[in-house]
Amino acid sequence: MGMGQNKKTRQPGVFSFVHSERGSALVLVMFIVLLLTILGTAVLSATIGGAQRSEIRENDVQSLHLAQKGLNEAAAYIQSELRGLQLEDIDPYSLGVILAKLDQNKSSLKVATELQSTSRGEVDGIKYDESKDKKITKQSIQYTINITSKAVVNGVERTLRQQVIIDSYPDFLKYVFGSEQTLRLNGAPVLKGNVYAGEKLLVTNTPWYTYLRHRYPEVTHDFPEITGNADGSAPGEVHVQGMDSIKYKENFQPKESILSEDQEDEMTSLPEEENSRNDVLNKILYVNSANVKIKEKNKFVQINVEESFFDKLAQGLSVSKDDLSQKALRSSMRTEYNKGIAAFNSWIIGRSEVSHIQGMPEAPEKVLPDADEAELAQYEKDLEDYELKLQELENLNSTVIFNGNLVVDGLAYKRLFYPPEISNENDPKSGGMPRWFIVAGNLEINNFKPDFLPVRANILVTGNVKIKGNVEFDSTMLVLGDTTVEDANIRGYRGTTLEAKELVLISKGKVLINRLHAFAVNEPSPEETMEAFFYTDSSGELYGVGSMFHLIGGFFAKGNLTVNAVKGNVTKPISDEGGGLNISQAAVPERFVIDYKPDIYENQQSSLPRVQSVNVNVGPMQLIN
Repeated sequence: MGMGQNKKTRQPGVFSFVHSERGSALVLVMFIVLLLTILGTAVLSATIGGAQRSEIRENDVQSLHLAQKGLNEAAAYIQSELRGLQLEDIDPYSLGVILAKLDQNKSSLKVATELQSTSRGEVDGIKYDESKDKKITKQSIQYTINITSKAVVNGVERTLRQQVIIDSYPDFLKYVFGSEQTLRLNGAPVLKGNVYAGEKLLVTNTPWYTYLRHRYPEVTHDFPEITGNADGSAPGEVHVQGMDSIKYKENFQPKESILSEDQEDEMTSLPEEENSRNDVLNKILYVNSANVKIKEKNKFVQINVEESFFDKLAQGLSVSKDDLSQKALRSSMRTEYNKGIAAFNSWIIGRSEVSHIQGMPEAPEKVLPDADEAELAQYEKDLEDYELKLQELENLNSTVIFNGNLVVDGLAYKRLFYPPEISNENDPKSGGMPRWFIVAGNLEINNFKPDFLPVRANILVTGNVKIKGNVEFDSTMLVLGDTTVEDANIRGYRGTTLEAKELVLISKGKVLINRLHAFAVNEPSPEETMEAFFYTDSSGELYGVGSMFHLIGGFFAKGNLTVNAVKGNVTKPISDEGGGLNISQAAVPERFVIDYKPDIYENQQSSLPRVQSVNVNVGPMQLIN
């Protein structure tokens, strides 16, 4: 009975346990449904929020694009307004008047999209920053315009700002070495600054030279080297039309029957693969792809030497600074110049607006001690007049025309000099109204005395120019003929400030530089290094083989430009029949070095040539809100 009773007492417990689980499934299902509902609501909320954020982001992007379109419209408008200006209309000191009017027409610029009902855009301002007018820096004289553009898309508003820099001087002064056509670098020249090739850049390690009328090639261990300049203002960039415009040739060995350096057909283009291209660029120019910049030729701001000459001549001759008077005077000059240089010289000599020096004075013939009083008196008067004429070039203060050929030799004519003024604005050489020394003929400057002959003047020469010996310059010189620099030490005039100036020589004809430190074994000292910038409207060929060519400044040609250079010592053969020169291939001395000097703009700003168009540089965009 005990056992049976025990079975009866356990039975209700089991049924009770089963009965108690009957509602749990419903609770679990309801819990899962609630969880799914919460998750679904969260997903739906996230989807709706994401869509809203996507729409806001889309509106944000559209408003930025619309504002960017406004900046592009304004920049294009500025370029179109300046593109039509002619050379005679561009005055670096009154260009601000034109720029100040740009803001007046901003409302005419269309900034719109297809979403006209929900969006709007406008050019908010084209403000000429007068506080930065004629800003003089180490690189250029600049004009600054600040553009702002505003756009609203579905309530999302964005404002962008961009700075446009307008440079009113020619591009060639920005380069240590360059050509508007083909630039050929042969051998081992060292160029410290930016380089420009308007068509092709051809590079070899085979310089050529002429010795005893024979042309010789010389394969060097090294290629040209392009680096940054001394003060870091020019980082050593190579500006070309495209990567495919650079070609090179290593270890070119011409056949004896064809002694020619024209190797372009045998040259190799740069590899397309970037790492391989960098390896080649580093080898042939000491740069990488990041240093190669694309500078389209149609954006290169050129100069016209003849028009620049007429512009400066009119500036010197004209009493009236009225634009119409200046334009009429330039027109008259062109007419006479087109008749020939003799007619042009006669026209200049006949101008009565400025003072003249009547050619080279002749020393009076000495009279015998026992001459009568009348003869002695006349001689004394003639001698006094002669000495006064000789002093005319030593203290100039106004525009002067020299009638005929001039020789400044440190003996009779001891210098060509416009003394500096206390006020920079009134300085006759570099002030706001620069004076010009005009030579209606040829100019020769030579001085073989140890003391340097000073030339501080803005000079216009209708004929040829020749420079020899020791001369120091603070000068901008425009030459319609050829230029020859022969056995010359050209350094910058320092004056009382001890800051070296320079010579900027712009020649319509060829620039020939001969025998600088021929066969020297030591690099030129700082006192012997030329401080000058040369430009030729023709082609050019420079050498650093037997000679030692060191220049602080630059050299640029409108036509083709070639440099042939080596490193190491160079000596003549023992016999004149011994063939070419003896060249020791070594790292030093560097026989051809040009170091770019950015101070040209600051030192010569008032006398530099004006250009046919202005250079417009658009800066990066900035988000205001």
